[in-house]
Amino acid sequence: MDRIELYLDIVPIPILLAGAMVAVLVYLAVPAQYRLVIALAIVPIWLTVGRLPDLGIISQAAKVSSAMVFFLVGLGAFLHPGPRRQVPPIAWLYMVMACVMFLYVLQVQDRTLALILRMQWLMVVFAAIMLIRTVVHVQDLTRIINGLAFGCFLALLLPLSGLILFPGDSFLRGAGRFQPYGVNSNQIGMLFALSIPLLYYKAITTRAVSLKPIIFAAIGITIGMALLTASRQTLLAILMVGIPIIFKLSRRPIITIIGLAVGLAAVSYVIGMAENTAFDRFADLESNRFEVWAAYTRDVYTQRPLFGLFGVNSELAFRSSVVQAHPHSAYFNLMYMGGLSLLIPMMILLCTSLSCAFRTWRMRHQIGVDPFLISILGMLLVAMYTQGIFNQVVYWPTYAWSFCHVILAIFFITVGTALKEEDPAWVLPDLEDEDWDHEAEWDAYEELEEPAVQGY
Repeated sequence: MDRIELYLDIVPIPILLAGAMVAVLVYLAVPAQYRLVIALAIVPIWLTVGRLPDLGIISQAAKVSSAMVFFLVGLGAFLHPGPRRQVPPIAWLYMVMACVMFLYVLQVQDRTLALILRMQWLMVVFAAIMLIRTVVHVQDLTRIINGLAFGCFLALLLPLSGLILFPGDSFLRGAGRFQPYGVNSNQIGMLFALSIPLLYYKAITTRAVSLKPIIFAAIGITIGMALLTASRQTLLAILMVGIPIIFKLSRRPIITIIGLAVGLAAVSYVIGMAENTAFDRFADLESNRFEVWAAYTRDVYTQRPLFGLFGVNSELAFRSSVVQAHPHSAYFNLMYMGGLSLLIPMMILLCTSLSCAFRTWRMRHQIGVDPFLISILGMLLVAMYTQGIFNQVVYWPTYAWSFCHVILAIFFITVGTALKEEDPAWVLPDLEDEDWDHEAEWDAYEELEEPAVQGY
């Protein structure tokens, strides 16, 4: 974080703002039908660059400007032609709390950095809400999956290049953990956990047969790199999102054999590039997180149980001066920053999104969406919240993992709420369904919602 402060000292804020304006103008010059997919693809790439400190000023520029990337997604969704879906009022609680979070860090010692992160989180929520409002048909959801999957595919080239070009420097010395370009193993692991289910879905649904081996090879390489991180929380997330994939594979033996052959070859190739590995960490469940959590509960939360850092000027926004370590948990971190006044609303959103995801999953065969996609997305959301027990990435706005979390949460809240009030067939109709009256549907949305953006 101190590098960001240094970067802000080197590059004046007016120059950053001018660069942001240029980026917006260039983005607006892109044809409307491609704008949103391009912005979504940029997100995993740009955020991954921001996590690689050895890339120097490029990494710091990406980290500081990540809010702009989210803003471009939100802007592209806002300007996207077509009808809009109503987002349930409970989902807007994300936006309310994103604004409230600024109040908690107004007086902390590292206020500049804390406010930058709060702005980035606000843009994450803005982009996710605007994005889900465009999901009126099945094809709209597919567009989001395509953009993120393609972005993850390109982002994976960054850690892979570190492994190929700088194998000796890509591992933590003395520990044997994969850390390309100086990134923390647990942090880069979230890119791997997100990429695997998205790429697998594209591998089995793409009509271009020639692309299937390439995507399966990318999945194998990703699994290999994930194993090299020796990150237990990454492995847990991958195993969880792999549950629906395993069930799917059991029903498609030909694809299973081909996919396993290509994938295992890629895994073996990647692992063979490492001189030493730390696979024994997967069998070791010891962690100092329990001591850290106990210290926060005993020495921090009892002192500030309701409003966390609100009005406090003697603490850092990211770790307690008493404990001298960050909370190592998304939920402990929320409690540290805002106390119960922040934790309770966020837990309400968590429980609501999970209950709506379960309702959507139960009715997955009736809503017109590929049931397998719903299973993948639902399990991905569960994995995100589970992984949040051990790491704060799920609410940290500098990861594609956290961005996808908000997208999925709002998507399931929106669809799950609609399933309580509407015929499932009306929730996400298919544009290719000849029985669907698209013109009448468009008119109905124009009566309920604001008119579509003119000029497109």
